[in-house]
Amino acid sequence: MPGRLTREKEESGRSTIPWLATALAYVGTVVGAGFASGQEVLQFFGLLGRWGMAGIVLAAAGFAFFGYVIMELGRTERATSHLPVIRSAVGNILTPFVDFVVTFFLFGATCAMFAGAGSVLEQEYGLSWVWGASAMAVATIFTVVFGLKGVVSSLSTVAPFLIGAVLLVSMKAVSAGGFRLPSPPPGYRPVLPGWFVSGAAYVSYNIIMAVPVLAAMGAKTGRSGDLRRSSVVGAAGLGLCLLAVYLALVSNFPDSLKYEVPMARLAELVHRSGKLIYSGVFLLEVYTTAVADLFGFASRLRPEDTPAFKLVVFASALGALLVARTGFSTLVRTVYPLAGLTGLLFLAGLLLTAVRRSSRGR
Repeated sequence: MPGRLTREKEESGRSTIPWLATALAYVGTVVGAGFASGQEVLQFFGLLGRWGMAGIVLAAAGFAFFGYVIMELGRTERATSHLPVIRSAVGNILTPFVDFVVTFFLFGATCAMFAGAGSVLEQEYGLSWVWGASAMAVATIFTVVFGLKGVVSSLSTVAPFLIGAVLLVSMKAVSAGGFRLPSPPPGYRPVLPGWFVSGAAYVSYNIIMAVPVLAAMGAKTGRSGDLRRSSVVGAAGLGLCLLAVYLALVSNFPDSLKYEVPMARLAELVHRSGKLIYSGVFLLEVYTTAVADLFGFASRLRPEDTPAFKLVVFASALGALLVARTGFSTLVRTVYPLAGLTGLLFLAGLLLTAVRRSSRGR
């Protein structure tokens, strides 16, 4: 009893983040550039036909379960980065490998976001690539230097707008194309075989990107019940967005298969200025991804409450901006597959950790 009272006192004294802000920050972390383009949803779920909906349900359940486990581990370990959570999940032997891949992925994904922002601003607004990428880097730095508080505040503010924009474009696109669930045309195959593998892989590489923010938010929350509520609501929001984009893309087969950014094309069909407006939504989602990734990378090198953290943020962003010159598509092809495979190992470790903790009655 004394130990329990002490633990409750410690937890009640921690700085807490409102559970709804945590849920929205979760959505903002996952709903990134690949999601906004429509290519992620198309490749993982749309090309599965009707079975894609089963994959989306699995993905939403995975986000709810693993999001909670990561935040709970962050709470109990008082994590300042993803390292304690990884160690709890995969053990001391595999931790160096998984930690390296996750940290490398966070940096590589930051580079990819800067590159993607430069390309979009150049293509849609006529701004030079250097200025576009640099503007995204500056916005990201300005958010991350304020630590987790700045990250959560930014993500939770932007997330409702992103959800609303995605749902509006999707509903209009479904209405324009007529609600239907046809099979993909001949010659188009999903990136992974079967709804279960696709759903699991989608959770895998997205959770790798989210783990630093989730772990840090868990450490700032005193009550396990709030974390459970945040993970369920966040996962429900992600599942709703996935389903909306899926229905929009599938209802507009085969037109949606012809474009690199199919959601922008659907937005253009809805309104003549839709493509230009949706490119702004795309940039916001690039921003949320870049913020989460840069925070995760910098907090792994130096805790956010140390004087060196801001210096690391500046140096990391500058390095990412220089590497971004190699191009968006090259970075994605190199970094994302490795992160997805490592993510499956990490998820397996999280599942075993949750089972062990449950069996001990914790």
